[in-house]
Amino acid sequence: MEVWADRLYACWQALWQRLSWQMLFVFGAGIFLWRTILLPMVADDYSYAFIWDGANAGNLMDGIGPRERINSLQDIFTSQLSHYFTWGGRVPALFAAQFFIWQSGEHGYLFDVFNFLFFILLVLVLFWLAAGRIESPGRSKAGLCWLFLGLFFALPSYIYTMLWMTGACVYLWTSVVVCAFLLPYARSFAHGDFWQDKGWGCVISLFVLGLLAGWSMETVSMAAVFLTLAFLLLAYRQKKLRRWQVAGFCGLVMGALLLMLAPGNMERVRLMEELAPDYTMPPELLWTPVMFLYNFVEGFLPVFTGELPLLVPILLCLRYNLGSREEKRYMGLFTAASFLILAAMMFSPDFRAHGAYHSVIFLLVASTKALRVMLPWGAAKCAQFAKLRLSMAVLGFAALGLWLAATVICLIIETSYSQQWAAREQLIAQHRQDDPVVVSAIEIPWRLDKITGSRSVTETLLMFGGDLESNPKDNRSNVYAQYHGLKGIVIDKKIDWGKYGEANDW
Repeated sequence: MEVWADRLYACWQALWQRLSWQMLFVFGAGIFLWRTILLPMVADDYSYAFIWDGANAGNLMDGIGPRERINSLQDIFTSQLSHYFTWGGRVPALFAAQFFIWQSGEHGYLFDVFNFLFFILLVLVLFWLAAGRIESPGRSKAGLCWLFLGLFFALPSYIYTMLWMTGACVYLWTSVVVCAFLLPYARSFAHGDFWQDKGWGCVISLFVLGLLAGWSMETVSMAAVFLTLAFLLLAYRQKKLRRWQVAGFCGLVMGALLLMLAPGNMERVRLMEELAPDYTMPPELLWTPVMFLYNFVEGFLPVFTGELPLLVPILLCLRYNLGSREEKRYMGLFTAASFLILAAMMFSPDFRAHGAYHSVIFLLVASTKALRVMLPWGAAKCAQFAKLRLSMAVLGFAALGLWLAATVICLIIETSYSQQWAAREQLIAQHRQDDPVVVSAIEIPWRLDKITGSRSVTETLLMFGGDLESNPKDNRSNVYAQYHGLKGIVIDKKIDWGKYGEANDW
C-alpha cells in the first residue's frame, strides 16, 4: 500500500507543481466571465429598469400598471428616493444595479466587464484578508485554489448572488466593498504600526468606504460592525488606536443606520403581507417556534451544510494547536462574524439561503487563513504516514476533477439557457402584435440541474424568477412586456406552485 500511496502522491505533486497560480486564476476568473456573459437580464432586472413607483406598490408586485423607463441619472435618483421610503434601504447597491441595467440593456456587456472585475477584486481581497496583508497570490497557491473552490461550491444560490445583474450588485459587489473596508483593520491587527502617520485624506477615504460598507446589506453590515468594533478594542488595548480606524467605524455605523432605519423596510413588510401573503410568514406566526423551526430547516441548515468543508481547516488548527494566539483570534473573529449572520437571519421573517451569502464569505477568510497555517504541519505529517499521503492525493485529484466536471455541466446548462432566451427574442419579433405573445417555457437540458443544484440554473429557479410566467398580469411577464413594448407575454406552461414550495434558490 505504501508503494501505491507514494506513486499516487508523487503524481499529485507533479500535477500540482505544473499548475501555476496564474493558471488557476485564469481558469477561475475566465469561467466566471463566460458565465456572466451567458446570463441575460432576468427577473427583477426588468422591474428595476423602470423608475420605482412607491405610490403604487413599487415595481415587484403583480398587476402593476404602466411604468416609466430609466433614461437618466436623475431618473435613478428619483427611483432610489422612492425606493428608500417605500421598499428598502439598499440604496448604493440598487443604484449601481439600475445604472447598469440602464446602460447595459438586455445583453449587458458593460455590466459583464464590471462584474468580472468585481469578481477578481473579491478573490484578491479575500486572499489578502486571509493573509492579513496585500501580497501576490503566488505566496499561497493552495490558499488561492481553496478560495475558488469555496466560492464555487459553498456559496448558496450561485446564479442569484454572483451572475444575475441585480443580485450581483447586492451580494457580490457589497462583499468586495465590505472586505476592502476591513482590510486596513486586518493589516493593522497583524502589524500595529500600519498607517500610523496617515493624513486626513486617508481618514476621509476610510469614512466614505465605511459609509458604503455599512449601507450595503443588513446582515453583512451587522457583521462588519462587530468585526470593526473588535479590531478597535484590540487596538485600544494595545494603545495603537488610529484616527482613521475611528473615522472608518463612524462611517460604517452611519451607513448601517441609513440602511436599517429606512422607512421602506416596514412598508415592504406591510405590502408583502397585504398583496403577496404567500411569500411571507403569516403575521400570527412571526417570531414563534414555528418560524424559527422553518428558518432553521429552510435557511440555516442548507447554508451550514454547505459550509462544513470550510470548517475543517479551522477545526484542525484548534485540535492540534496550530498557529499563534493572534492567528487563532483572527480566525475566531471571522468565524464568529459568519455565524452572527446565520443567527441574525434566524430572526428574519423570510430566511432564504441566498440571504446568508456573506456568512460564507467571512467563513472563507477564516478557513483560508487556517489552511495557510496548517500547510507546513500537513506536509510534515504526509511525509510520515503513507495513508495520509494517499488520502491527500485522492482528495486533491477529486477536488480538481469535481470542479472541472461541475463547471462543464454548469456551462452546458447556461449555454442552453442563453440560447433559449435568444430564440425567444426571434419569436417575439415575429409576433409582436399578438395579445399575448405565447413563448415556450425554458427547459433544463437532460435535467442536469439535479447534478449541479443551486450552482447553476435549476427548474425551481425558473419557476421563481429565471423564466416568465403563465399569466400576463404576473410581475415577470408584465414588466418584460412593458420593457419590450408588447401587449402581453406568457409561457406555455402552467406552474404547479405546490410542487415547488418555497423559492429558496431564487
